[in-house]
Amino acid sequence: MSETRVLVADDDAAMLGLMARRLERQGLEVFRAEDGRGALEKIEQGVFDLIVTDIYMPGVTGLEILKQAKDVDVNTQVIVVTAGATLDNAIEALNNGAFAYLKKPFDHLSVFDNTVNRALQFRRVLLDNIRMGNIQRRCGDMLEEEVTARVHQLQRRRKEMLDLLSSLPDGVLVVEQGGRIVMTNPAGDAWLALDREMQEQPLLNFLGHVFEDWMSETSELELGPQTLEIHLSDLPVREGSPRKVVVLKERRIDASSGSIEGLTEIHDGLIWISQQPVEPDVARRAAQLLALVDQIEAQQRDPTLQIGTVSVPWSEMTIPESGELRRGEKQVQETAPPKLEGEIALREALLEREETADDAKDE
Repeated sequence: MSETRVLVADDDAAMLGLMARRLERQGLEVFRAEDGRGALEKIEQGVFDLIVTDIYMPGVTGLEILKQAKDVDVNTQVIVVTAGATLDNAIEALNNGAFAYLKKPFDHLSVFDNTVNRALQFRRVLLDNIRMGNIQRRCGDMLEEEVTARVHQLQRRRKEMLDLLSSLPDGVLVVEQGGRIVMTNPAGDAWLALDREMQEQPLLNFLGHVFEDWMSETSELELGPQTLEIHLSDLPVREGSPRKVVVLKERRIDASSGSIEGLTEIHDGLIWISQQPVEPDVARRAAQLLALVDQIEAQQRDPTLQIGTVSVPWSEMTIPESGELRRGEKQVQETAPPKLEGEIALREALLEREETADDAKDE
């Protein structure tokens, strides 16, 4: 059975039968109404794709059927036919949404057939447009949801990246040509703040040259009392000017990681002081420092060796008391190589001289 439903209403039985048969030949599902009231009842029972109605019928006119059909489904097409056609009737029917207005008897049955085909085709176009609009609207909603989800994902990743940069102990700067800083983390801000307190501003001056050809990927920079290790790397250029990532890391002295620069010079200087005719207090402190240097050198040779009772970083070390020093010296003496035996004997003699001087003062 055809899915296209057509209602034919006419109080003229002969004309009703003629139009119904023409519609059935086109493979349409046809419903007949012999007057206006019967047509309204069928309209209330279901939606029709096309309604063909006489305009003049007892009880209910074709114009009332037209208005009722449009109220049920605005896309239902209505063809109005009548034997007493007037211009006013035609205009009123068309203004109320009729697809066409035909005069009975038809000049030729093909006129009726063609009008019916065009009305049904027009309805199909309307429904197709509505379906396409709904599809586009759903696709638009889906696309909007996808874009929104993607934006939120990018925002989360950006926040995670910023949180990661903020948690790094090293300073991270993103620099454009000319030394313009476009991004930095809190550690980088701290180094920049320290640099601005200095008249020469060595860090900002350095950043102004990071794009020079002679600039190395790894450099060191003196920033006040600290020494910075600086690492440079290029960011991929997607748009705009090229950028570089500048990583700032404080160079720390770690006794367990290898030799300490200048330790030999300190050792030799303390030996020289110990050999000079100085005050006993100066000699005692020089001997203590020399013992501490020896302990550090011993730990460099054996990282498992503890440096007396000192367990803080080199930058926070303090001179131990003489009693602790002697215990530390004893530990160093046990592990010291033969070349240090003469120096240890010298320090012991200095300590004995210090103790003799202290005893003489007490007497």
